[in-house]
Amino acid sequence: MTNGKNLQNNDGQNKRPSALVVFPVYNEENALRHGVETLTAFLNDHDNYEWKIVISDNNSNDRTAEIGCALQSENPIVNYLHIPRKGRGIALRTAWEQADTDYVSYMDIDLSTGLDAIIKAIDALDGGADIAVGTRLSKDSNTTRCLKREFISRSYNIVIKMSLGIHFNDAHCGFKTGRREVVQKILPYIKDNEWFFDTEFLFYGEKLGHRIVEIPVTWIEDTDTKARIFKDAYDDLSGLYRLRFHNNLGKQDI
Repeated sequence: MTNGKNLQNNDGQNKRPSALVVFPVYNEENALRHGVETLTAFLNDHDNYEWKIVISDNNSNDRTAEIGCALQSENPIVNYLHIPRKGRGIALRTAWEQADTDYVSYMDIDLSTGLDAIIKAIDALDGGADIAVGTRLSKDSNTTRCLKREFISRSYNIVIKMSLGIHFNDAHCGFKTGRREVVQKILPYIKDNEWFFDTEFLFYGEKLGHRIVEIPVTWIEDTDTKARIFKDAYDDLSGLYRLRFHNNLGKQDI
């Protein structure tokens, strides 16, 4: 693994809360520059926080690394992180483990989630929440996606609630934030390093007693998504079985 810049926040003189936004990416040469530059421009207008962006590249084999390194050289708040292993979960885990900003977050590079959610979520953390996550299923959310994905998403979240006895509403929304110290306590409990990582993160967050706040989001479906419905559904159901009967709660060596 290579890391072009130190992810840690070593400026002891800056009293603004610091927040990290991670883009987990795999073969995103077409979307990477636009996503990073759009987010950077947005964050420049919200300087009440000290922002950092990490492009967490889980072993892309296109021009993602080249573009990520270029973006790092062009902007001091952007870091490129290469991980020699494929998996969205490992991309998030690695970036979050290395960070020492006050707050950590991630969003998908397609920017399906409206950027205003970042400020709402970080404000919620600054106000005392432990974890703040986007939800597309709130009556106050503005969601654009096909009927099939809407049905699958709602069905999956019903299954989660019934099988795990949890209260959060949208495990798969590609936007999650948390207090760094809370997130880093949760990470060792999480086994999955791919798409089910999100569900595990919220499951252990809730079961370990952390306060989770859900943020209604504006969300537009990415028609070029890398999600594979049937494989992801199988992996999700396998993960739910594991969490229901073989989770890491109560283990002393975490």
